[in-house]
Amino acid sequence: MDRICIYLRKSRADEEIEKTLGEGETLSKHRKALLKFAKEKKLNIVEIKEEIVSGDSLFNRPKMLELLTEIENKQYAGVLVMDIDRLGRGGMKDQGIILDAFKESDTKIITPVKTYDLNNELDEEMTEFKTFFSRRELKTITRRMQGGRVRSVEDGNYIATNPPLGYDINYIKKNRTLKINNDESEIVKLIFKLYVEGDGAGTIATYLNSLGYKTKFENSFSGSSIVSILKNPVYIGKITWKKKEYKKSTDPDKIMNCKTRDKNDWIISNGKHPSIIEETLFNQANLILNERYHVPYKVNGKLCNPLSGLIICGVCGNKMIMRTVKNKKRIMCIHKCGNKSLNFDYLENEILKTLKEYLSNYKITIKTENKNINTDIHSKQLLALNKELNALNNQKLKLFDLFERDVYTEDVFLERSKNIDERKTNIENELIRLNNMLEQENKRASEDDIRIFESMIHGYENTDDIVLKNKFFKSIIFKIEYFKNQGQRNDNFKIRLYPKLLR
Repeated sequence: MDRICIYLRKSRADEEIEKTLGEGETLSKHRKALLKFAKEKKLNIVEIKEEIVSGDSLFNRPKMLELLTEIENKQYAGVLVMDIDRLGRGGMKDQGIILDAFKESDTKIITPVKTYDLNNELDEEMTEFKTFFSRRELKTITRRMQGGRVRSVEDGNYIATNPPLGYDINYIKKNRTLKINNDESEIVKLIFKLYVEGDGAGTIATYLNSLGYKTKFENSFSGSSIVSILKNPVYIGKITWKKKEYKKSTDPDKIMNCKTRDKNDWIISNGKHPSIIEETLFNQANLILNERYHVPYKVNGKLCNPLSGLIICGVCGNKMIMRTVKNKKRIMCIHKCGNKSLNFDYLENEILKTLKEYLSNYKITIKTENKNINTDIHSKQLLALNKELNALNNQKLKLFDLFERDVYTEDVFLERSKNIDERKTNIENELIRLNNMLEQENKRASEDDIRIFESMIHGYENTDDIVLKNKFFKSIIFKIEYFKNQGQRNDNFKIRLYPKLLR
């Protein structure tokens, strides 16, 4: 039976309709409609991909990138979508990549209205025609949305998604603005008061955390969050828009590109909301702020920390960062939990030393185990797994039967179907692994693991490319927990390393 994948994507226009008209969740409606269509046409749905991020660029849609890879590997006979433009209506280049992948792999595009075969000349022309008009429609919608946002800001409305600390969202005759949150506003007032009295952002953050105060998102305060509050003119009744320009980067080593626009391009208007801070106090705080050095809090560009995403604070559990202090790179936790910072070189050397010791011990363990391979155990495991696989296949048949009889809802069917498929995949992968172990009794897969592990360590030590270093370590390490209390000095610290090469 042909394997079919459902692809769901919410457009920006859908998001606007949901916000303005209060209509229900678009993806849920589309999922229900496509499952109903699949049931009527008896399509074998083996996967459902739901794009949870909005974005026109292909680089910003991870599920589509994942789908294209699977299409190129000919994993599906067709992809079911609400309409062709749900696959993408961004630039011509992106659309070309998507349509070429479907054509070259001979994968059908299935919609409730028509099935498109891009190797059929008429279908291909119709698809190109529809995508052309989709692009034009997208540009028109984008212009209208941007114009509407600008007009709303100029009228003094607050259009950002979340309110800042000290405020809650408030609607006045359908206009979205802010109202003061009395408890939180006292925290904001305290921040400005302490800052103009001479306390630094980091000191204020530590003090607020000691009092049990939290940010708007229930996180601990940090120096950067204090600076962000001090710079925000919303607290003197202003609304700003178009101050910074953010663009998702096509560079995989960057999160996004960010640049500050020229001041002439900023939109600053008087908001409809009440102020929390007097303008004289706000100006005084920002005058002090401009005279001091603060670590930049804007989005970073190129990766500069080879341990990025790996170092976890052993005290508070947050990810640690690298900053340059007095021309030396240091690893630190910005959450003021008491875990002391460390010279990066000390940490890097200790990690490499620990990895090499672990690998040496692993080799000894494997050598010992290879002398005592018990194929009978593996054979019994194979029998048990095959029995379980047959049981799951029977469950899948019963699941479709219950779905056809409306005993299960679409949501229950989808959840249980995906659960069975995941279990089947795990069992099939385990069967492959066990069969390989039986076929290569004297050449264990562990030897390959060791070789890869060694090459990753060697690669890390012999390159200056930060991105490559990070990839090398992430391929062999889950995470590294770091501990250092105030009484420990220099290279006196502790790490707990979680390698991926485990028995």
